[in-house]
Amino acid sequence: MKKTVIALSVAAALPVAAQADVTLSGSVSAEYSLGSNLVPTIETKLSADSSELIANGMTASASFDVLGEETQGTIGLEGGEGGFGELKAGTAASSAEANDVDETSESIEGVAYTGTFAGLSVNLAKGTWDHDSDDGDNTVDQEYTSYGASYDFNGLIVTGQRTTKETGVDATTEFVVSYAFGDLTVSGSKSTDEDVVVKAAYAATMDDLAVNVSADSVDKWDLEAIYTMGDLAVTAKDDQDVGGAKISAKYTSGDLSLEVDSNSKVTVVYNLGNADLSMVREKDESTKVKYTVSF
Repeated sequence: MKKTVIALSVAAALPVAAQADVTLSGSVSAEYSLGSNLVPTIETKLSADSSELIANGMTASASFDVLGEETQGTIGLEGGEGGFGELKAGTAASSAEANDVDETSESIEGVAYTGTFAGLSVNLAKGTWDHDSDDGDNTVDQEYTSYGASYDFNGLIVTGQRTTKETGVDATTEFVVSYAFGDLTVSGSKSTDEDVVVKAAYAATMDDLAVNVSADSVDKWDLEAIYTMGDLAVTAKDDQDVGGAKISAKYTSGDLSLEVDSNSKVTVVYNLGNADLSMVREKDESTKVKYTVSF
C-alpha cells in the first residue's frame, strides 16, 4: 500500500538503519486436505526486525512483514533521557485504543504515541483504516483520531478515551474506573452511546485449578475453568452466547500433543524442533494435514 511504501522510505533514510543488525524470521507451510486431489495450500511469511541504540539513550527500530496476506511496516523511536515514551509510524502502528475504532477494520495505518509521566499514561493516534464500503464489495480509507489518558490513584485506575472518525461527527468518549481487591476487580464504564456498565471479574489459581469469571450489568458473562492433572488439562468455557459449556481436553507427552473438544474436533501436533506436523479432524469436514517449517 502507498503509506507502507512511504514508511519504508522513511526507515531507509534513518542514519542508524545501515548500522543496525537485522533479524530475519518467517515460516513456510503446506496444508493438505485428505481425500482431495492433494494439491497443497502454501503459506509463506517473512519478517525483518532491526533496532539500534542512538543518542540520549533512545532506540530506533524498524519492522517489516512481507510475503503474508499484506505487506506491513513500522518505524519507531522510544526511551531516552527523561522517559520520552514510544512513537511509531506505519501500518498497524496505532495504539490498542485506536485499533478499536471499528470492528470491521482490515488494516490501520498512521502515527501513534504512548508515554508515561509522573504516573499519568497518555496515548495519541491519527491515521486511516481500510473500512468496508456500504455495498460491502470494496474498502475505502477512513480517517480516525484517538487520544486518552490513564492514572493510577493507589490502585484506583481512571481512564478516559476519545475517538473521532472521519469528519468528526462520529465521535465516542469513554470513561472507565476500576479497582482490584486481590483476585477480584470491579469496574464501571460510561461511553457516549451507552449507559453506565458495572463489571466484576475474578481470576485465581487454586492448586491445579485455574478459574476466570466475569459478569456485568448488561447480562454479559464469561466463565473459564482449567484443571490440570499431570500431562492432561481439561478446560470448560461458557458465556451468554454459547448456550452451554464447551469442554476440551489436551494431553501432552514430550513433543506430542493431542486435543479433543466437545464439538468432536481432534487436533494432533508433533513438534520437530523448527518444524511442526499437525493433523486436524472436524465433524463433517476432511482431515487436514499441515507441515510448517519456521526460521
